[in-house]
Amino acid sequence: MKKLLIVLPLLFGSMAVAASVQCEIENGRIYCKYFLDRSDNQNGKEVEFHWISPQSPKDDRIRHFRVPPQHGSVYDYRFLPGRTEGRWRVKVIDLDTNETVEAIFDINGTDDSIFEEE
Repeated sequence: MKKLLIVLPLLFGSMAVAASVQCEIENGRIYCKYFLDRSDNQNGKEVEFHWISPQSPKDDRIRHFRVPPQHGSVYDYRFLPGRTEGRWRVKVIDLDTNETVEAIFDINGTDDSIFEEE
């Protein structure tokens, strides 16, 4: 079952870059995809995904990615089971320009059954 999470893209800094981040739940995972204009990516981009938990800093995570030249997206994911309930933020920072886009979504319960042993 595919469930689209509520996403509120925000752009900080210069308005020149039309990047966005979108998140969805699918097969027990939360996928967040960062999209950028391929024409703005002539030499490749370095980006960081910041997963910010609503309650527990130990559930936060930062991951670094390289978007190859002429590519228009990159994604990161987390398993839904075990995630803290509440309002999450995923911030993606373009390390070359310091542009930031953000998605905000709610997790209202998780099912830990995929981690249970039979």
